[in-house]
Amino acid sequence: MVQILFIAFVLVQAARAGLIPSNDSLDAIYGKDDRSFVDKKSSPKINELSKSIALIISKDIVEKKFFYSDINAKLLSDSDGINLCLDEKFSTHHTVNSCTGFLIGEDLVASAGHCFFSVSDCESKLIAFNVQTKNEIKEGYRVLNQNIYECSEIVSNVFDVEGFQDYAVIRLKKKVFGAKPLKLRSTGSITANDQVFMIGHPMGLPLVSTNKALVNDISNPHFFRATLDSFEGNSGSPVFNSKTLEVEGILVSGQEDFLQDQSLQCYRDQVYDQGTKKSPTLKGEGVTRIRDIQPSVVR
Repeated sequence: MVQILFIAFVLVQAARAGLIPSNDSLDAIYGKDDRSFVDKKSSPKINELSKSIALIISKDIVEKKFFYSDINAKLLSDSDGINLCLDEKFSTHHTVNSCTGFLIGEDLVASAGHCFFSVSDCESKLIAFNVQTKNEIKEGYRVLNQNIYECSEIVSNVFDVEGFQDYAVIRLKKKVFGAKPLKLRSTGSITANDQVFMIGHPMGLPLVSTNKALVNDISNPHFFRATLDSFEGNSGSPVFNSKTLEVEGILVSGQEDFLQDQSLQCYRDQVYDQGTKKSPTLKGEGVTRIRDIQPSVVR
């Protein structure tokens, strides 16, 4: 099943220029939707961790000015965006074709392997930190140039469908200012009793935190599953252990995003049963274990 999801993801990414809903979309909501924007109302720990998490976008949609850059984006409710139903969460905010990345060294960023698949990805993408709701403007986002970085090289890339490995480590052209590398699990392994949470850019939205996810499959040595509320654009997001705040893995795959509302001709978030620790759901989002990237991390 996981192999099918990985293959489906590749086909979707190759076929679509933007975030257009289809039956092959990935990721979803599990149980209660507990996603929330990262802002001044968020906890201090979430705000601190979020400083090290970035929106990865194409240079083609960025207009660089003297002190800042404008990132062109569509509203989620626009028909040429995702056409999300107006009463759905986040529908009045912006969407852009994107991935997420996070800082693991002064100039090193980790993400999903399918986000930095080739040298051309390194050359054509930008890495923008601290993209929050306060950065939204009518046309998309306005971000200070000091928070936007370029890729210098792909240090490591693995996208192995058969081996269920999907990660990339890239080096930036300069060290990141005002953010610390996230703490990665270095010993032991995640257990089925652990809870996890995630911070990232689902659908190219401003930074979003999703909490209290259950771990429901730890059988594979290279990845685990968890009931994380995630969407396309979360690819590359760090998944944290709720107790230790260490990064346990990288979000890389999942279930379908959307379900079409036939009466209103718009799309709604797909919702799945979260299950319980005693009776876990068979569905879940795929997370590459962080230990797979350890050989590429140089502090």
